[in-house]
Amino acid sequence: MIRQTLRVHREIVVVLALFVALGIVYSTTTPLFEAPDEQWHFAFVQHVATGRGLPVQAEPLTHLARQEGSQPPLYYWLAAGATFWIDTSDFPGIVWENPHYGYNVPGIVNDNKNLFIHTSLENFPYRGATLAIHIARWLSVVMGALAVLFTYLLALENFPAQRFLAASAAAVVAFVPQFLFVSSAVSNDSTIVALSALTLWLMTRLSTADHRPQTALVLGVACGLAALAKVSGLGLTILAMLVLLFVVYRDLRRPNFEFRILNSEFRASLLCFFGAFLLVAGWWYARNLFLYGELTGTARMNEIFHLRAAPMPFDQLLAQLREVWETFWVGFGWGNVRAQPLIYTAIEIFVALGVIGWLLGIRNSKFKIQNSKFIGLMGWLAIMLGALIYWMQSTQAPHGRLFFPALPALAVLLVSGLAQFSIFDFRFHAARITQHASPFTHLSFVIFLFALAALAPFLILQPAYAYPPTLNENAIPQIPNRVDISYDDKIKLLGYDASSRRVTPGGAIELTLYWQSLASLDEDYSIGIRVLDAQQRVIGARNSYPGHGMLPTRLWYAGQIIRDAYWLPINADAPDTPLAQLEIIVFERLSRRDLVARDPRGEIITPFIGQIEVAAK
Repeated sequence: MIRQTLRVHREIVVVLALFVALGIVYSTTTPLFEAPDEQWHFAFVQHVATGRGLPVQAEPLTHLARQEGSQPPLYYWLAAGATFWIDTSDFPGIVWENPHYGYNVPGIVNDNKNLFIHTSLENFPYRGATLAIHIARWLSVVMGALAVLFTYLLALENFPAQRFLAASAAAVVAFVPQFLFVSSAVSNDSTIVALSALTLWLMTRLSTADHRPQTALVLGVACGLAALAKVSGLGLTILAMLVLLFVVYRDLRRPNFEFRILNSEFRASLLCFFGAFLLVAGWWYARNLFLYGELTGTARMNEIFHLRAAPMPFDQLLAQLREVWETFWVGFGWGNVRAQPLIYTAIEIFVALGVIGWLLGIRNSKFKIQNSKFIGLMGWLAIMLGALIYWMQSTQAPHGRLFFPALPALAVLLVSGLAQFSIFDFRFHAARITQHASPFTHLSFVIFLFALAALAPFLILQPAYAYPPTLNENAIPQIPNRVDISYDDKIKLLGYDASSRRVTPGGAIELTLYWQSLASLDEDYSIGIRVLDAQQRVIGARNSYPGHGMLPTRLWYAGQIIRDAYWLPINADAPDTPLAQLEIIVFERLSRRDLVARDPRGEIITPFIGQIEVAAK
């Protein structure tokens, strides 16, 4: 029986296998805590796993989960159940923050993308908190796989007997690189996506179910679980109620209906739905009401997030919605690791084709029959978009993953639109011409997403967190622009290179520095890069740990030589300066004390290393 089922649904089996394989790749490629809020999500898991119950958002906070302590507990219970046997007392000791994170470099420039410093404690074989984090990540992969499976079932409900089309919709969910990234992190995001897909599938079945009270009961359980996964899951409860009312309204318009039977069935369905929902999730919202005086428990989260003093103006909102769009597809790290612009353009073309296909499909009678089933999916998109805009107007949150609960609905609608562009193969049969549709367009989108998802860990994600290249002694003679400046006999700047000797105000150059450690160091020194005009005014500057933020000096070994590249911007109001000077200092970050710079003869110098031209034209 199982073998026959797998054979019949072989397409989704392949998609699920590829998703899980890619999920494992993403989970092992992403350094610890470089996924959004992962350290706080894990702190919640650890809090529960060590028997301390659910975090309470009192003031001051007595736990490490910060704002994530306001999250509903379903994922954290599951992760705690999978990791409670592991000694995680080394957390948060393994958390080593990069003090220079947040420097505003373009998304495709790999410079200080890391919020944390990463050491050998993260290496395989995993142990302690590292092991628990990876197990919690694998749980997220499982939940992501359920999201893919439930999307397939949802699509089958909309495209009966069209398994390949349904598998294509599931594949869109599976191969969105950002969904893979989030599904391989310690996070409740893949859980709410799985439950969204399940709930949408049950809603669609409700409209055609013969035994609606039983279906409503299961739907109530699914909505309750969604509401226990994330607060956005409450929107599914609202949508489910609207679907119930729509089904009743549709039945009332049918000829020869029996109102008594319909009324009784509707009341039973409502009772089953709300009873199941309250039984599963009611206690959580009652707890919030008791502890915080409000149902969702997010008031404290808002305080930690720092609410906006006023809503964003419309132009700023549009700019942030563009951020949402890009990070919905590829926005690794904390949204600061992006793909090349051409990737987003290609995705936009496919999505535009899907929308056009929808407009063309409205004229197709078969497509019209499906429209009633699509109403719930479009309603969920509208609810999620409205909730996202409301949240963005409340706090700084231009994150595409916040729209992921709508991903299953979006995938089904997008594939249905792309399917309208099928290539027609005309065959002469039985004295007439028949049409056999070929799934060219939506299959092209699936293949594109899969290729992007498969390559992204190696071409986008891994390079963003790569250590700088270590050179051997034989490479020293080839180092350009030798300066051989030593800093307190601890670090030597061997030479440098600039991507350009001329830059416009508001522009930037890439500056490559070649460093050598002269001794083992027990302190983390920062590097300061300055561009000074003729009046010695700073017209461009930045600070960083070595290794574009990845390799603090405490991790160096004596004699190590590294090639270190930095993004160096010039102020937009910088005056034209034909001989702007480049200065490189090494300093103690907390005391701000500069290490003494000496030239090859041992004389103390101001560490200017070269000159560039700053000119508007």
